[in-house]
Amino acid sequence: MTTSRHGMSYAASALTDVVLIVLSMALAYLVRFPLLGGDNPIFSIYAHMLWALVASPFFVLAYSLAGMYNYHPSNATVRTIGRVVLCNTIGVMFFTTLMFLMYVFYFSRWLIVLFWLFANIATCAKTLIVDKRREELHRQGLAQRRVLVIGDGETARAYLNGILSQDDSPYRPVGTVGRKRLGGCPLLGGYGRVSQILDRTSPDEVVVAMEADEHELIEDILVSCERSGVDILMVPTYRKFISGNPIIFQEADVPLVSINHIALSNTGYAFIKRTFDLAVSLVLVVLLSPLMLVAAIGTKLSSPGPIIFKQERIGRGRHPFMIYKFRSMRVNDASDTAWSTHDDPRRTRFGAFMRKYSIDELPQLFNVIKGDMSLVGPRPEIPTYVNEFKQNIPLYMVRHRVRPGITGWAQINGLRGDTPIDKRVEYDLFYIEHWSMTFDLRILLMTPFKGIVNHSE
Repeated sequence: MTTSRHGMSYAASALTDVVLIVLSMALAYLVRFPLLGGDNPIFSIYAHMLWALVASPFFVLAYSLAGMYNYHPSNATVRTIGRVVLCNTIGVMFFTTLMFLMYVFYFSRWLIVLFWLFANIATCAKTLIVDKRREELHRQGLAQRRVLVIGDGETARAYLNGILSQDDSPYRPVGTVGRKRLGGCPLLGGYGRVSQILDRTSPDEVVVAMEADEHELIEDILVSCERSGVDILMVPTYRKFISGNPIIFQEADVPLVSINHIALSNTGYAFIKRTFDLAVSLVLVVLLSPLMLVAAIGTKLSSPGPIIFKQERIGRGRHPFMIYKFRSMRVNDASDTAWSTHDDPRRTRFGAFMRKYSIDELPQLFNVIKGDMSLVGPRPEIPTYVNEFKQNIPLYMVRHRVRPGITGWAQINGLRGDTPIDKRVEYDLFYIEHWSMTFDLRILLMTPFKGIVNHSE
């Protein structure tokens, strides 16, 4: 029944996409010719729609290969939207190639651009609507995946607390297997009765969340789960040290897990991010040069000393670099080691104003141009604090696998200035593990509204 329902959902979603692709071409035709008054096309609107229909299976194939029809609750909406845009871009490129191979040279270039635009709007809107509808169903306790949790320790407890704390959780635990009951979730039996419990409950998936000292039991449990044909997920024993996107590969016939893999380890992604940083920073330097000139003059008049404050920070690969800021404090001996706090007596009045509105950080655009920093990333710390934090905060040094940023996920969530470092690290690690250019753009667009005014000042 579940497989049949999934197949029907797959077919309905694919058919909807075909209709949206054809309608996007029709809308592109109407905007390009009747509305904008382009040259009369040789082919009618129906011929254009027919060509789009011929190309639509390739769009559907691209969506399928990108996993668009294999819904899983772990797929983030933002990441899904990025995949949709990529698939549509590839689909339009295929469509253009098809026209060329069929010797159809009469398609307007603006028509192709509009087709791409409307296809993205339509399919992204469909994705958002479907995701929103799923969330509503989950809140009502419907369309949830029934999960059997195997384990009774802290790992299982953490997993259960995580899914039960969400009002719109896509998961519903049917019970646990272990020696003791966890919270309000029913205990269905011990580890020796896994096969019988699976037959009785027929869950959509099993989550094995056992402790390290129970490793001798895991093989028999996995065998029982495998025989039932249920989807099996495992919470890693040492989950605190594993990134959100580990890579599994095989070497000498032995599967290995890269537990701290990050997307920016990919040379192509790193190149795209660096190119984007460089281009945007150069534009911002030009646009913000009048404001930086005013800040420079104000800094010089506020107190004796240099305009630019330089301080050693730790960057990517744990390499030190000199960060640039407009000086906001009076010249003092502790400037290289002290952490500024609210109402710091060393600050000048003009410096406090600059810090409140993040104007003092504008020279860091030159750090980005030099390659020391990125527009988006974890904020860099001075060596003294790095040595302290790496001893006390788990996974702190993961932050140094990427370039530090002018703004970041922690900053737009209000964690800047004199705020708890462990909470900032939590947000920084989330950013690193879930990085994408779409995520970077989201942070940059939110920065003027949530990341410029420092409310702790």
